[in-house]
Amino acid sequence: QARFEYGADRYGARLDHLYVGDHFNPEVGFVQRDNFRRSFASARFSPRPASIRRVRKFNWEGSLEYILDGSGVLETRVQTARFGTEFESSDLFNVEVRRDYERLIRPFSIARDVSIPVGAYQFTDVQTSYTFGAQRRASGTITLQRGAFYDGTITGVSYTGGRISVTRHLSLEPSLSINDVDLPAGDFTTRVFRIRTDYAFSPRMFSSALLQYSSGDRTFSSNLRFRWEYRPGSELFVVYTDERARLRRAPAYGLRNRAFVVKVNRLFRF
Repeated sequence: QARFEYGADRYGARLDHLYVGDHFNPEVGFVQRDNFRRSFASARFSPRPASIRRVRKFNWEGSLEYILDGSGVLETRVQTARFGTEFESSDLFNVEVRRDYERLIRPFSIARDVSIPVGAYQFTDVQTSYTFGAQRRASGTITLQRGAFYDGTITGVSYTGGRISVTRHLSLEPSLSINDVDLPAGDFTTRVFRIRTDYAFSPRMFSSALLQYSSGDRTFSSNLRFRWEYRPGSELFVVYTDERARLRRAPAYGLRNRAFVVKVNRLFRF
């Protein structure tokens, strides 16, 4: 792998090339595939307009990614153009146009009873997002997506990175993602809902609860956690996890996984 990166405030650029040979064994770590070459290039221009009081910075950026297989045949190409505005309030507005090329050498199962056949696909989509600054009582990123998706279309809406400060000790972190996909092989909609609650008893003791539902695999999961740093560097964790799934035509959710874990560590100083 070789990389060059220039990350100044006004200008930025990056070049990256990665080669993974056939039968590569990572020994430690993980690679999704071998026998490929990946090249990536990007350029950025980020001026700070002194004449616009409410704008802290504009951002124009373009990037190109190429992935070739071991014989030099193109597998993936991603072209991206992005414009963003950072306001003095720390809010962010972004518009991104992305053009993809994907070559599938085997059918790709994307949803229950829906698969994308072998072939080469070119498709373009547009994403618009607005991020509310973290200093706000309610923050997060709202994203809208619309465009082509393989040989069909996609319409998506999401709210991620959300945080609502209810009190000084209690906060909520909701998120949702809804994608409506229309393909010749079939139409489907995926929904993921998640909410996390954090309560701080003190700077060294807090509890959290996470609830999540995914329509893709029809699962409902929950996680409860308590952490107490009873002395500097020494901690007690109590964690409960429960995951339930609903099989096709099943009237109720069945238990898939359940765990209760207690962990204590102690730091000794010499």
